[in-house]
Amino acid sequence: MFDRRKFNLAVCAALASAARPAGAQALYPSRPVTLYVGFAAGSATDVVARAVAEPLSRQLGQPFVVQNLTGAASTIATATVARAAPDGYALSVVSGALAIGPAIYHDLKYDVDRDLSPVGLIGSLPTVLLVRDGLPVRSLADFIAYARSHAGQLNYGSSGIGGSTHLATELLSDAIGVRMAHIPYRGNGPAGAALLAGEIDVLIDTVLLAAQSTKTGLVRALAVTGASRSTVLPAVPTFAEAGLPGFDASIFFGLLGPAGLPGGIVTHLNAELARALQNADVHRQLVDTGGLALTPGSPEQMRGVVRAELAKWQAISRKAGIQAE
Repeated sequence: MFDRRKFNLAVCAALASAARPAGAQALYPSRPVTLYVGFAAGSATDVVARAVAEPLSRQLGQPFVVQNLTGAASTIATATVARAAPDGYALSVVSGALAIGPAIYHDLKYDVDRDLSPVGLIGSLPTVLLVRDGLPVRSLADFIAYARSHAGQLNYGSSGIGGSTHLATELLSDAIGVRMAHIPYRGNGPAGAALLAGEIDVLIDTVLLAAQSTKTGLVRALAVTGASRSTVLPAVPTFAEAGLPGFDASIFFGLLGPAGLPGGIVTHLNAELARALQNADVHRQLVDTGGLALTPGSPEQMRGVVRAELAKWQAISRKAGIQAE
């Protein structure tokens, strides 16, 4: 016997199913999402990840849980995401290290362009050229002239071989045509301490750490990367203002997942990420305190940034002969 009520229910169910995006994306996320971070708790990437995880959790109704998976300049965390199922539950907040890894490691188990899906840009952290107070230079122009007239006599510190500060300083050396001796340390902290102690002449560091160092009076900031001056160091000119346009060693941050991430999930996450970056608490934590320039962007824009960074760091690592130990 024909049951009109059951028939109507079946039709409604079929229509609802047809209206739902493929892969039940309309229900995403239906469980907690893991945000992998390739650096330790308290690092810049970790701070960015935790800052966006909180509003994303509220907006999407599921926890976005930060998991620190450290080692090998963040390539372990990236490889984990590259191998994950493309369902949106394994994502990663990445930094400029994403583009440095392939430049210094030649045995990576993933290809950045092939095995990962960009979701969106978050922002950019400026870096600053610092010199010890005893160096007789007051501007970037002074520094370039002094370095050229004292060829082979200056040295610089870094957070370690193949680290972002190492490659950034080699990029600067290449731009001004001067070679400086490299002294690697085990992290930004020891390198910064060495500059304060006058053990090294030059250090390129993040704007937040640079702001702390300059307050001692033992370190001088000459120029900051980025299109505009930093909110944390407003008195320091950009490299373009100081006479070296085109030089940029800023550190980008973004969100990505494994290759094959459904377009509906990517679009949804990108929109929610942009919304999270408008949050007042996020702005206060990342911009006012951390010195980050928020630059939300599309997946395509993020892919373009990553490709440009890959090309830049691969070129400089080859030229300077840099490879991971």
